Amino acid sequence: MSFEREVYAASRRFARSDDRRAWWELIVSLTLYTGAMVAGLSSIGNWWLMVPAVVVAAAMGLRIYMIQHDCLHRSFFTSRNLNDRVGTLLSPIAMTPYRATRYIHGQHHTYVSDLERRDTFEIFTMTLTEWQSAPAWKRLQYRIYRSPVLLILIGPFVLYGVLRRMPLYGFKTGVGDLILHNLLLGGYLVLIWWLSGWGGIAFWAASFYLASVFGALIPYVVHNFEEIFWGRRPELTFKTAALEGSAVLDWGRLFDWVTMNIGYHDLHHLNAKIPGYKLGTAHAELEAEGLLHSRKIGFWQGLGCLRWKLYDEENGRMVPFPQYQRRGRVTAAE
Repeated sequence: MSFEREVYAASRRFARSDDRRAWWELIVSLTLYTGAMVAGLSSIGNWWLMVPAVVVAAAMGLRIYMIQHDCLHRSFFTSRNLNDRVGTLLSPIAMTPYRATRYIHGQHHTYVSDLERRDTFEIFTMTLTEWQSAPAWKRLQYRIYRSPVLLILIGPFVLYGVLRRMPLYGFKTGVGDLILHNLLLGGYLVLIWWLSGWGGIAFWAASFYLASVFGALIPYVVHNFEEIFWGRRPELTFKTAALEGSAVLDWGRLFDWVTMNIGYHDLHHLNAKIPGYKLGTAHAELEAEGLLHSRKIGFWQGLGCLRWKLYDEENGRMVPFPQYQRRGRVTAAE
């Protein structure tokens, strides 16, 4: 048995949903989110209460998004129908339509680290060779796209606030799901406005913005670290792509709890049927057994990953944009 197969086989013992645990995680998350929203909406103008409330609402909104993510994989509950129904009902807080997102996220898992299917990733990566042969306008376009301001501070808000309202791939999965999602979201926003007016909408938008920005940093770092592996099939296998095309975010226990352990991303890609509430324990046990040797990235190291822009196929690593002399000749990587 190959090493990759051995790791996957060992991971299967954790790939069992626990309904009791799932309900507990969901109730705690919704209770804290609701409490933060109520506290924030009832204290408009009182910054001493609004600021901590918006932070908690953002954290719990992100956590609920991660619960919906488990529902997408149908790993949160034992029942397939219950996963789908809860995932749909959570969509106004998660800010993403359920069935459409399940489709595009499934594509991401299928083609992780596949250079021929980079269109399935949240963040597009150009190779160094492509960059060197690209015209000036395309380089400029990619530079703008990969800037931290656009990619982390602006892009996520536009993606979840605008583009996810009616994504084109949603027409493959059913317009009804998109309409239902937007009706639920519209009803939620009307309720907030009715309770607290435009100040309440501003409070909600602030919590949503914080959650989307921090949430965008997660997929960027776990799939854009320096030693990441990209390849082409048939040499590229699913298990190799999962273990070498994803990293672990070592950002502390609070981060793990808020994000439902999504930072243990290599194991998640290897076996997406492991529910988030078991993922941390599963990773620790498999690592103790010598079956996982993950690339772990701290928070400040994660911010440093923002400098990696291009994939160097020859050396098998991410690199910054090249530096140029006045005549346009490449001299060295930054």
